[in-house]
Amino acid sequence: MSNRRYRLRPSNTFAAIIVHNDDGKLLSRLGHDHVVRATDFTSTVAIDPDHPEKLGFSLNFPVRSLVVDDADDRARVDLDGTVSERDQKMTRNNMLADGQLDADRHETIKFRVTGARPEPSGLWVLDTNMSVRGHRFEFEFPVSVDLSPRLLVSGRIDIGHSDLGLKPYRAPMGTLRNREKLTLVVDIDAVPL
Repeated sequence: MSNRRYRLRPSNTFAAIIVHNDDGKLLSRLGHDHVVRATDFTSTVAIDPDHPEKLGFSLNFPVRSLVVDDADDRARVDLDGTVSERDQKMTRNNMLADGQLDADRHETIKFRVTGARPEPSGLWVLDTNMSVRGHRFEFEFPVSVDLSPRLLVSGRIDIGHSDLGLKPYRAPMGTLRNREKLTLVVDIDAVPL
């Protein structure tokens, strides 16, 4: 069988990172976990169901299009509460600054899948890499996959700031900061071309 090509359905596709608050710090009650969602992405998907190791998938999105702590996004990843517009803007500004994502110099984040293998558990393990701030991180990402008739891919994995070449955000004097751990959440919905 030849490769099937798919087009993402952006309104049904969710790609986000949960940033975890370090609740052991003095002012941690003033902080909270964040969810940062990708938008305005471009993508291509090609898969041969008989040879999933040849899966090709890319998702590129502009750093400045990231959405922080949207109420629906927080509910989708099971984060409690809502975040004020003021706090959303402050978090977003901190995130885009040169000490974090450095949006002025690194405009795009790239997510790639270069192969896959079905496991006896029913999950697929994706050979994945992400490029953030010019730093490339390769990892294996276990996901559920449904190929009929649409392509549905869903998974969640913990990674670290350091895996992405980043340091967790910390307020002056470290009284408020994020943990090293990040959680990547992906729900992809694509239709055949």
